[in-house]
Amino acid sequence: MRCEVLIDPDMAKRGARMLDAMIAAAPMPVRVGKHYKGGTELLMVYGTGHPVRRQYWMQHKEAGGRVIGWDLGYWNRDQQTMRVTIDHDHPQALIRPEDPGRFATSGIVLRDDSKAAGRVLIVGMSAKANRANRIGRNQWESRAARLAKLDFPDRQIVFKTKRDTDPPLPAFQTLRGPIEDALRGASLVICRHSNVAVDACIAGVPVRCEDGAAYALYGKKKPNPTAAERLGFLQSLAHWQYTPDEAALAWTHIIKKLKST
Repeated sequence: MRCEVLIDPDMAKRGARMLDAMIAAAPMPVRVGKHYKGGTELLMVYGTGHPVRRQYWMQHKEAGGRVIGWDLGYWNRDQQTMRVTIDHDHPQALIRPEDPGRFATSGIVLRDDSKAAGRVLIVGMSAKANRANRIGRNQWESRAARLAKLDFPDRQIVFKTKRDTDPPLPAFQTLRGPIEDALRGASLVICRHSNVAVDACIAGVPVRCEDGAAYALYGKKKPNPTAAERLGFLQSLAHWQYTPDEAALAWTHIIKKLKST
């Protein structure tokens, strides 16, 4: 098995650091470059939504290859954690019960920050995700907010931007700032595929989502799983994020999943 790794000089430092570590720890021949050449079994990139690398990602899949994508981690991002996925933008289809010990070292404690009659929080998509999914700015958010008003006529519907610089959603109160503040006291989070669903899982706030890693937990119209189900999901999800120092461990996990799918 061989792997092509794409590294761009303009790539975010976190992404380049993770890819450099994966190259150094690779248990197979690796070809490194800025532009896609193909001809290897594996392609590894940082940022599957990047407009150029997205094209290479799709091209490699269409040629029958396997693709490995990295992006910012689900939690403990200040510790340089990066999340990984295989063949899809998110790993929900591959999430299985895993050793709980990895999550136990995260320092995360499940909370119960929700309120039954609290606000419904619509979480916006990033500009990068809009481009990757060919969705207009605030198009998905407007639809989600209209449906939320029909489903929850007695609750306040508010909009949380992905970034503080993102535009507001007309006719709805817009929240900015830390997601922890927005989640506190909410009765429901609605997002398309955002990692906010993982934040809400930790905070104990019910979730509706259409994609993303958390779809493995919430996808079958189950917005309010038990604490045990939330914990089990997070224990499994912990095996889908690594730091550069854990590159060899990441390779072990990736190869295991490649062989089983």
